[in-house]
Amino acid sequence: MRLARAGQGALAAAIAAGALYACTLAPTVGAGDSGELILAADGLGIPHPPGYALWLLLARLAAAIPAGALALRVNALSALLTAVAVGLFWILARRTGLRATGAAVATALFATASVVWSAAVEAEVYGLATAAFLALSWLALQARRAGGSGRDEALFYFAAGLAVVAHQTLLFPALVLGAWVLGRTRASRPAGPARLARCLAWALAGLSVTLVLPIRSGAGPAFAWTDVHGLTGLADYLLRRTYGVLEQNPFRLDRAFDEATGMGALVLGSLGWVGIPLAGAGLVLARRARRTLAVVLVAALAIPVALIALLRFTPDAEHFAQIAPFLAPMAAAAALLAGAGADALGRLAPARWRRVAGAALVLGALAMVPGRYIASDRSGFRLAERYGRDLLSQAPPGATLVLDGDNETFLAAYMSRHARMRADVTLTHRRGWIFGDPYGLRERPRSEWAGIARRADLLRIRRGDVVCYAIPPADLLEAGVAFSQRGLLYEAGTGEGGVGKDDFEDDARWSLPLGWPRSSDLLARNPKRYDYVTRKMAVSYSDAAARWLWSRGRFGEALPWFFDAARVGYDFPGAHLNAATAAAATGKAELALQELLTACRIAPYQAEPNARLAIFLAAAGRPRDAARWFERAFRAEPGRALAADAARAWTLAGDPVRAEEWNQRAAALDGARG
Repeated sequence: MRLARAGQGALAAAIAAGALYACTLAPTVGAGDSGELILAADGLGIPHPPGYALWLLLARLAAAIPAGALALRVNALSALLTAVAVGLFWILARRTGLRATGAAVATALFATASVVWSAAVEAEVYGLATAAFLALSWLALQARRAGGSGRDEALFYFAAGLAVVAHQTLLFPALVLGAWVLGRTRASRPAGPARLARCLAWALAGLSVTLVLPIRSGAGPAFAWTDVHGLTGLADYLLRRTYGVLEQNPFRLDRAFDEATGMGALVLGSLGWVGIPLAGAGLVLARRARRTLAVVLVAALAIPVALIALLRFTPDAEHFAQIAPFLAPMAAAAALLAGAGADALGRLAPARWRRVAGAALVLGALAMVPGRYIASDRSGFRLAERYGRDLLSQAPPGATLVLDGDNETFLAAYMSRHARMRADVTLTHRRGWIFGDPYGLRERPRSEWAGIARRADLLRIRRGDVVCYAIPPADLLEAGVAFSQRGLLYEAGTGEGGVGKDDFEDDARWSLPLGWPRSSDLLARNPKRYDYVTRKMAVSYSDAAARWLWSRGRFGEALPWFFDAARVGYDFPGAHLNAATAAAATGKAELALQELLTACRIAPYQAEPNARLAIFLAAAGRPRDAARWFERAFRAEPGRALAADAARAWTLAGDPVRAEEWNQRAAALDGARG
């Protein structure tokens, strides 16, 4: 009877959440991984590691439905899976001991949390991953309960294998919960090798879904991020050995602290002003559900702990945007705490006022919905589709369009394959063989790919092929290749003399149209509604206009375009550095200083903003301040050149002792390099 009542509440919660998600659903392709996942779903292809085999099978079923556009169908799967996650959350909330009021508050906060809702409106894998975590937590509680059976335990470990297939970060909660379930021994299920072997067998059965990847790879799907051959190839693929190094930085305690506080801020921010104090109350006051809540919380905490220990990412806006969806299990645990806090506060009220207090708490949680609705609404969002169309339309006839980043690669591919645009343009990927293997990378180690692509591109350009790039590659700029701008693209050529990194050949083949859009207009003058990757795509427009004007010496006209790019890219250090350069060139020194300080603030672990500010201060006759910023740049990324710059600045500041100290550091680094 209790489970039936929980099921009714779960169904109501899922339907309500599904209605919200459906109203805010994107009608077409989105930024980031959205285009890639839609392409993979269309033909059961191979997306980037670890492949998301379970999501892929579900997405293929959604793509096969003969109604609506392909992108809309796959987007709708995200809404459906996230609504299922909301229903599972209600069941878990009741299972952890929350009363109806606490469960309602917790479910409302969870369903409208930014990290949850944002995954429900576009093609993404995170709705399934969140549902898998919640199901796994509930099954662990079922397997561990007093009346739990061997069947409950088998079901849990099978689900643990499936959860890891849903998303790789769920390996860590699965290990925590798996150890907890194994820790309960009884006469019918004694601890020992036989029981452990059965549990592993069930987990491997769940993991076996990944076998769809080598099977499909052998069939040669139309879209494949890479090849997956045999069990060895599958292991390499699942372990992301074909996707670059997992560890991004050496371990530093200050960086780990910033990673932890940044992820904590993301989780608390997703709960909003109502959820944060309730979660605090739950930590302090909750008693009834404390034990079961602790299990879910520890399992969810395993994800950020693993990210800090294994990934060691740089704690800046770009990387927090990448890992934010991984934190949906943490948002679920925090929402459960908030629900426990609501229950505890309700019990503190006089008996005759408890229903009123409960209703007020539920209404408070629901008060978050309008603001979150506006922030998450993508029902009219078509910028990604426009971006892919603009990339293709600006390519010359018969051009080869060489792509690299996710936005340009998969949006151009989506528009080429599904909108049937520009069949005369050949798409090429510079870091793989998504569009075939013109570079011959399949049989070469990844460490050689960049050099192979550089040599092949230079050969194309020198023989007179029409080759365009969304971003001119640094290695071709260093080789002296000239580029002429064509809107969002840059056409490579062999004109007389090379060009520098920010100085493109003056060419009359394209000029800035009168109606060229500003980045802020593309995002309805409210960039904070949009995620990092979407804003990065929008910034391309103002940045393209600014660069075209800049290359023609029209610095004053370029300045407002650079500042519009910085407004949309408010957490992009590069956008603020460009704005600072433009401000300095037009004699606005205070404005330039402000932009440089902003770049340093949002990128404390990058050397370039600090070094650029130091150079600015040195040119302004402030050598002591310049020396301090050179030191900060050195601490961010130690290098001989920065140590030597710091030494020169201290010499100009009249401090020979510190100058000698930095000269010695520079000499030591020079000797180590030699």
